[in-house]
Amino acid sequence: MATKKDLKTLVGQLFIVGFNGYSVPAEFKEFMQETNLGGVIYFKRNVQSPAQLAELSNELQFSCRLPTSTPVFISIDHEGGKINRLVKPFTKFPGNDYLGELGSPKIGFEFGAVLGKELKAVGINVNYAPVVDVNTNKDNPIIKNRAFSDDPEVCGKLGSAVCRGIQKMGVVAVAKHFPGHGDTTEDSHHALPRVDKAVEDMETMELIPFRRVIRSRVEGIMTAHILNNSLDPQYPATLSERTIDGLLRRELRFSKIIFSDDMEMKAITEHYGAEEAAVLAIKAGCDMLIYRGDSGLPTKPLEAIIRAVESKEIPLEKIEKAIERIQSVKNIYVDSKRPVDVTEVGKNIGLPEHFQLADVITRKELPKGTVEDTSY
Repeated sequence: MATKKDLKTLVGQLFIVGFNGYSVPAEFKEFMQETNLGGVIYFKRNVQSPAQLAELSNELQFSCRLPTSTPVFISIDHEGGKINRLVKPFTKFPGNDYLGELGSPKIGFEFGAVLGKELKAVGINVNYAPVVDVNTNKDNPIIKNRAFSDDPEVCGKLGSAVCRGIQKMGVVAVAKHFPGHGDTTEDSHHALPRVDKAVEDMETMELIPFRRVIRSRVEGIMTAHILNNSLDPQYPATLSERTIDGLLRRELRFSKIIFSDDMEMKAITEHYGAEEAAVLAIKAGCDMLIYRGDSGLPTKPLEAIIRAVESKEIPLEKIEKAIERIQSVKNIYVDSKRPVDVTEVGKNIGLPEHFQLADVITRKELPKGTVEDTSY
C-alpha cells in the first residue's frame, strides 16, 4: 500500500483549484507543492492583461511547481458570448447560438482555432468549451445562447468542429455538460436541477452531440450537476456511477478525461458534504474535480479521498487509471519545458483576422466562396 505522503501526491493530481489575485498566493504555492496539484482554473479575478496572464502561467508552471512534480493543467471557461473570462484585447465573440444559426462547421473550426490560439499565447492549455447541450427548454436559465441550437445534429456538428479547432492549436477542449443540461429549469450554481428523461429519449436528443464529439476525439468531457431520475434517482450525474462510469465510460466508450463541474456549486454543496461529494465523484468515475476556491483550499475533500483509498472504499487502481488518462493528455498538450515568451503574446491576440471572424459570426453571413468540410 502506498504511504500517506505518496497517496497525497497521487490524489492531488485529480484536483483543479482556483485562487484570488494576479499572482500566486504563498499558501496556494505551498498547496501545489505538497499535493502535486493536477491543475488550476482562471477566472476574471486572475486577469489584468495578456502579459500579466502569461507571466502568471509561467509562475504556476515553472516557479511554483517542484521540478519532480507533474506539469499542471492551466484551465479556463472561455466559450465566447457571456462566458468570456478574457476581455480586450482578446477577441470577443458572440454566443454559440450565432454559430448555430450560421450553421457552418468550417467557421466553427476557425472559431475554435482562434480561441485555442489566444489561450495558448498566455499559457492556458485547457478550455472548458464548447457547450454541446441541446437548448430544448426555452425556460432554461443557464444554457440559452450558450448552446448552438435546439437541434441535436447542429449541436453535434458544430461542437465537433469547435473541439477540433481548439485542439488543433494545442489546447484541450472539454465538451459540456454531460449528460445534457439543456432541458432543465434551474441553474446548478444555485440549486439542484431535476429532469426525468429516459435514456431512450436522450439517445435521440442530448446524447447525439456527445457521441459526435467523442468520435472527433475530444480530450475532455465535463459532467453536469443534474439529477435525472431515469438514470439515477439517488445521485446527480457528477456523483452517479450509473451515469459517469456506466453511461459515459462504458456505453458511449469515452476513454479520455472526465472533469467534474465546479464542486462548490450549490447543486452539490446544499445536498452533500464537501468530503462526501468528493469521494462520490471519484467513485462515480470523474478523473478531475474542479474547485473554484471561494471556500478556500479543498484540503478536506482531498483528505477524504485519501481515507477512502486507505479503507479500500476507492480502489487504488481507480486513482492510478485516472492519473494515466490525465498524464497521457498532458504529454501532448502541456509544455513544461518552454515558458511563454511574454514579449510575443501580442502577436497572437486580437489580430485583425480574428476580429473579421467574429464579425462574420455576428452578422451570420458566410464569406463568399466558403467551402464546407463535411467530415464533422
